[in-house]
Amino acid sequence: MKTPREILLKRHQSANAKLDRLRTEVLSTTLSHPIRALRRDGQEDIPLAVRALLVVWRELIWPCRRAWAGMAALWLVMWGINRGLSDTPKATRSAHTASASALFQALEEQRRLLAELIPAVSSQPAEPPRRNPKPQRSTL
Repeated sequence: MKTPREILLKRHQSANAKLDRLRTEVLSTTLSHPIRALRRDGQEDIPLAVRALLVVWRELIWPCRRAWAGMAALWLVMWGINRGLSDTPKATRSAHTASASALFQALEEQRRLLAELIPAVSSQPAEPPRRNPKPQRSTL
């Protein structure tokens, strides 16, 4: 009994000759006009720098366009978040309008509170620091 593989190979054996003929036709037309095959849409008139940029675009950017678009979208989202979280001009304006006398008054108040707290802490008797005894050896 014949296997399915043998049946399929016998049925499509005639296609091999047609495929070989088609392959030789395509290769002969391509090899008979090598200059036309190398030129794409009249690129010989384009300067070298522009051609190099086109090659970079075709080889690096275009195949990964979804990844590049995703990265660009992420950058835009991060830029929007950064812009939204930054200080607003109104807040920075009000911070600059505080007078120097108000700042000095707040500083003096902090110094007064600190002076009140320091004597309260230092009035407690200071304990001498404990010295750690040397570790004792245990006899086993």
